Amino acid sequence: MFLLNHFHRYLSIIIMLSLLYTVEAQMQKLKVSANNRFIVTEDEEPFVWIGETNWFFAKLPPSTIDSILDVRSKQGFTVLFVSCREKLHNGDGPGSIKNPNEAWWRYLDDYIAKCEKRGMYVGITLGWWGVARSNNEADLFDYGKWVGNRYKDQNNIVWLTLGEAGSHSRKATIPDEKIEALVNGIRTGDTGNKLLTVHADFKRGTSISNHSDLVDFNNWQTSQWCCIDDLPRKDDRSWTVWEAIQFDYNQMYDGRPKPTLDSEAWYENNKDFCDAKPFNIRRRAYFTIFAGALGHTYGAGGIWDGLTSTEGCSGNALKAINYEGAKHIGFMSDFLHELGHDFLKLQPDQSLILSDNSEDYDYHVQASISYDNRFALVYSASDNPFTVDLSKVKVDSISSIWFNPRTNTYQDPKLNLSASKSYEFDPPGESGPGNDWVLILGDKAFAGKYL
Repeated sequence: MFLLNHFHRYLSIIIMLSLLYTVEAQMQKLKVSANNRFIVTEDEEPFVWIGETNWFFAKLPPSTIDSILDVRSKQGFTVLFVSCREKLHNGDGPGSIKNPNEAWWRYLDDYIAKCEKRGMYVGITLGWWGVARSNNEADLFDYGKWVGNRYKDQNNIVWLTLGEAGSHSRKATIPDEKIEALVNGIRTGDTGNKLLTVHADFKRGTSISNHSDLVDFNNWQTSQWCCIDDLPRKDDRSWTVWEAIQFDYNQMYDGRPKPTLDSEAWYENNKDFCDAKPFNIRRRAYFTIFAGALGHTYGAGGIWDGLTSTEGCSGNALKAINYEGAKHIGFMSDFLHELGHDFLKLQPDQSLILSDNSEDYDYHVQASISYDNRFALVYSASDNPFTVDLSKVKVDSISSIWFNPRTNTYQDPKLNLSASKSYEFDPPGESGPGNDWVLILGDKAFAGKYL
C-alpha cells in the first residue's frame, strides 16, 4: 500500500508537470497595446506584424506547406493568412455551413499547429464575400460560432472574419447585418478572447464603414494599386497609401484610436499583375509603417494562390519562397524587431522633413519619431538629399546611421551632429529611385547599437 500511494503521488506530479509545460509552451494570445496603436502579447511584449497571404493553402501538399513556413519563420514573418474556401489538395472543400467537411478542417488544424510550432500566428477568413451573399444572418451566426468554438483554445489565431468584406462595395448582396452576424458568432463561439478584424475589400478599408465599430483593429487592402480611389478627401486626387494609413491613425472611437495596417499590399510576381519589383514591395511597407501602421502584409504570386506549377510570371509555391521582395520584407522584420520595446513608441511626424517632399512614390520621404522624442526614423525611396529638423530629437548629442533595406546592413555613422533646425542628409549612393534608405537618428547609445 505504501509503494502504491507513492506511485500515485509520483504519477500525479508527472501529470502536473506535463500540464504545466503544455501551458507554458503554448503561444500567447495577442491584444491591442495600451496606447491603442500597436499589437502586443499577453505579457506586453511588442508584436511586429509581418504577414503573408497564403489564401489557397489547402491546394498545397503538406511538404510544400512545411517548406513555406520554415523559410518564412526564419525570415521573420509572423502572420500567415488563410481562407476557408478552396478545395483540399487531395479532396473536397470545407463543406457547407450546416455540413462541414471534417477532413478539410483537420487540414486547417494541422496548418495552425505547424505555424504554432514555428512561433507564427494564423489570420483566418471564414470564406470570401460570397459566403455572406449566399447565407442568411442566422446561418452566418451559427457558422461563426461553430468555427470560433473549434479554435477557442488555440492562441495563435487572429480572426479576419470574411474576405474582401471590410467597407465592401457589394452592399446589395452583403448588408452590414450579415457581417455583424458572422462577427457575433465568432465572438460567441470563441468567447471573444482573440483579436478580430474584417478583411477589407480591394482599394477599401474597415475605417470607412460601420465595420470599424466591430473590429479590434482596422485594415486596408491597397493591393496592386499605388493610389486609392473614391475615399473621403477634400480634393479629387486619389489617396496615397501613406494617406490611407494616416486617415486611420487620426480616427477616434469613443475618444481612442485603433491600430491599423495594410493587410494586403502589392503582390510580387502575381500572374495577374506582373509589374511589381522588389522596390515596389519595400517602399509600400516602409511608407505605411512609418505613417503609423502596426505592421505590414506581403503577398507572393504562387503562395497566395497555392500554385504547384508556374502560371505566367508566378512561380510555383516552392519557387515563390525565394522571391527577392520577400527577403527584403524579412530584412525589415529584422530591423523592426531590433527596436524592441522602442517599436511601440513610434508615431508619424512629417514635420521632421523641412525640404520639399514629393508625393511620387519613387521620391517620397516618410518620417516617424518616438513619442518621447528620443529617436527618429526616416525612410527615403531614393538617394536624393533631404533636410531634417534635428531640433525635434531631444537628446544631448545626436548621432545618425543609415540602414540599407536592400542588404540588411548599416553604414556611414556620424556622431555629435549639430541639433540645428535644418540639417541636410544625403543618402549613400547615386542611383536615384530604388536606392532607398532608412535614416536612424538618436543619441550615441541608440544609433550606436546598430554598429
